[in-house]
Amino acid sequence: MKWFIGLLFCAMPLGAATLEEAGLVNVQTVADLPVFVSLRYATTDNFTGKKIYTSDACYLHKEAVEGLKIATQLAAAQPEAFTFCLWDCYRPQQAQEKLWAAAPRPNYVAPPQKGSRHSRGMSVDLTPCDLNGNPLPMPTDFDSFTPRAHMDYKKLPADILNRRETLKKIMEEAGFTYTRTEWWHFDKRGWKKKPLLNLLPPKSN
Repeated sequence: MKWFIGLLFCAMPLGAATLEEAGLVNVQTVADLPVFVSLRYATTDNFTGKKIYTSDACYLHKEAVEGLKIATQLAAAQPEAFTFCLWDCYRPQQAQEKLWAAAPRPNYVAPPQKGSRHSRGMSVDLTPCDLNGNPLPMPTDFDSFTPRAHMDYKKLPADILNRRETLKKIMEEAGFTYTRTEWWHFDKRGWKKKPLLNLLPPKSN
């Protein structure tokens, strides 16, 4: 445990006492960002079967928010306009510890000593949805831990392959990179320059 405690102290930006001071923004308060938020780890509907978060608020670094705005504009301009449902946003370091304890699988879950990019506020897990918030068909559900979720998996219906490729292109144009093993995971460029955080959002009612 000593290494983890030390990591938490090193992760804190000097002087940052709140997520806002660390440069993060509550996505649900951004007026011109038409997305839907459904944080899986704030419910039991995730691979652990337990609530991992005490808040259902989606926080992202302001740079990631600006990228997400661009992505929503690009999605709205598609022949069949769509937007996004956000499954995961900022993730405190202590939550990463819980996920690793439930599934110590480094291909899918970042080891706590390395830290998740989500804990920098620069990563978002999302899926395309229609303008009413209904998810559109994609290769898998969230956190499937299977090859079918990989970005290079080809044995899929043509419409799903096309939608996955459209999602990838939109997110790249908006300044994000993708993860090969998870079609839903995107990192805002510049994430390496941001510190790991263990600041907690206000608890949900």
